[in-house]
Amino acid sequence: MKRCLRTLLLSSIACTISLMTQADNLCGDDGYFVGAINACQGYNGGIWSAGSRGSSNTQQNTPRDYYGAIAADVVNGEQAHESNNYTSASAAKQAALKGCALSTCKLIIAYKNGCGATASSTLNHVVGGIGDSPEEAEDNAMDKCEQTKSGSNCHIWSRGSCSYYQ
Repeated sequence: MKRCLRTLLLSSIACTISLMTQADNLCGDDGYFVGAINACQGYNGGIWSAGSRGSSNTQQNTPRDYYGAIAADVVNGEQAHESNNYTSASAAKQAALKGCALSTCKLIIAYKNGCGATASSTLNHVVGGIGDSPEEAEDNAMDKCEQTKSGSNCHIWSRGSCSYYQ
């Protein structure tokens, strides 16, 4: 009886490994089979039906959102910090404030799948701009600053930095 159970168990394991190998072969070199969703998943996050990879391009990209934020010391102007490529807005904001590291730091701007920059006319008047490129974010920050400036010239406080969609 023990020998029969052992043989059955070993056969079952061998069969499972064989099926997994066959399923992974259907996914090609750039992916692996995920039984829970009964599909192939690529190393870049894409998902497609097993066996369809070679015959047609049916890969569905699973987008990832990336968040960024900028915090700055608006009292003394001693520090600013950008955080980028976080998977949640709250994590990006916390990282920006933590990186700024002063009690006088405030969160100026947060962004998703894009770029952010800050501009200032006075220490306590820092504004943020968002764009698809660092230059666009800087231009938008300068435009916003010019619209709300308090009697002095605007300048870029922190250069544009980006969190990119993948």
